[in-house]
Amino acid sequence: MSPTDPLANALETFAAPIEGLIIALGQGVAKAQKALDQNSIATQEAIDTDPVLSQYGLQATWYQFPSVTMQLKLSLSITQDQSPATSSAAAAAVSRAALPVSSGLRIIAQPLSASFQTHFNYDSQAASQINLTMVPVPSPSSGNAVTNPPKQTQAAVLAAALTSSAPFVTTTNAQGAKVPANTDSSGDALNIAINFNAAARLWYVLQWAPSNAAVLPVSVAVDDASLSVRIVSP
Repeated sequence: MSPTDPLANALETFAAPIEGLIIALGQGVAKAQKALDQNSIATQEAIDTDPVLSQYGLQATWYQFPSVTMQLKLSLSITQDQSPATSSAAAAAVSRAALPVSSGLRIIAQPLSASFQTHFNYDSQAASQINLTMVPVPSPSSGNAVTNPPKQTQAAVLAAALTSSAPFVTTTNAQGAKVPANTDSSGDALNIAINFNAAARLWYVLQWAPSNAAVLPVSVAVDDASLSVRIVSP
């Protein structure tokens, strides 16, 4: 296996507490969803910082698992924790919550892999079956620019972007403030665009030369809450 292979250092475990197994399943689904979300975020940033695509109000496609259903066949056993410290803690918790005593009982699950069945000569017909379904819930915050409008104005965002270290081509107006230049030193006409991404709560400021593709566009992301600036390109 490759050193970067996630299974390179994996060791098969024949038994685990059932809550740990369920948590591991949930973490696997969450990790897959995170990878999909990160891809959508990167795609949206590429759209918002592209001189052409940013003008069409395009939105990246977001992928989501409508539901994840898992069917587990396990060998289950019950154990009891004999640790005095654990028993005392459990008793104290019961006295505070007025709940039935659990007596430190735990359910241990053994997944029915081929090696488990071979090693323990286990009959799969005696297995227990657990069905789990995970479903997404709506986000508590809205990414809609109408219901959740930006805090900053375009003027404030542009000022923050132009005073950052990003290599925007600027000039000075009559009041002594930096403003976007209309042309660069080669005479290429320059455009400036300011886009707000309501879901990410980020502004994108982009300057490019529409008639000369050899001129690299300059783009930054500006945080709507703090006006902090992050250079996206070049």
